[in-house]
Amino acid sequence: MLTRSTGNRAVLCLDIGNSSTGYGVFRGRKLITYGRVPTSNIPIASRKLIRKIGNIPNIYILISSVVPKYTYILRKIMLRHPRLRGSPRRIYEVGRSLKVPIRHNYRSIKKLGSDRLVNAYGAVRKYGAPILIFDFGTAITCDYVSRKRVFEGGLIVPGPEISLKVLCDRAALLPTIPFPKRYRSFIGRDTVGCMKAGVLQGYGALTDGLIDRFRRRYGPRLRVVATGGLSRLIGSFAKEIDFIDPLLTLRSLAYLFEEEVIHHSPS
Repeated sequence: MLTRSTGNRAVLCLDIGNSSTGYGVFRGRKLITYGRVPTSNIPIASRKLIRKIGNIPNIYILISSVVPKYTYILRKIMLRHPRLRGSPRRIYEVGRSLKVPIRHNYRSIKKLGSDRLVNAYGAVRKYGAPILIFDFGTAITCDYVSRKRVFEGGLIVPGPEISLKVLCDRAALLPTIPFPKRYRSFIGRDTVGCMKAGVLQGYGALTDGLIDRFRRRYGPRLRVVATGGLSRLIGSFAKEIDFIDPLLTLRSLAYLFEEEVIHHSPS
């Protein structure tokens, strides 16, 4: 836990993804506010975030990003904040100024998306190991951490939204439809219904199928956590997920800040 001296300290955690960016402000382990914005809107959204944190006297920024262009833009804007101007040591970027303390067997850890490593670290902290982490975003990442808490690697699958978009773009006789937020019927009774049921049931079955294969290979006690913007939706069409935790990445960043910044800082 954070010490009493950190009572006026807060951290803004940012998870910059290809399509969307999640943010959360934590005091210790308490989440004060959170949300998600399109990554392309970061220049505007970051100014709104600055207004949200403007009354916090001791603010830190922790960034996990897979989009270097927007990381640079965000950092530049944040450094204009009166409480951050001239204080670059209050801004930490996973993979650069802050390392994730987890053992791994990945061939080139520098080429691994920071969100995957952060999720692995946080999932082990919160749920234990062995653990399988599904992150439903632009892509689906599926990462395995062994009983010995070693990140072993995983899978990358085209995400549901991308797959539906390509289907609409490439199939001449199919209409262009938005990604479904829900669909109750198992099968469709018209073309649009078939497309909606297909993408939701299909990715639910894909998720269960991959979990079955991992458990056959690594043991039936392997627990599974799902995170990311589509985790609740796709998770409702899958049966084998143990935990649905849409805020796992942000909470993992808060754990990382607590352990690697606060506890390692001079008192």
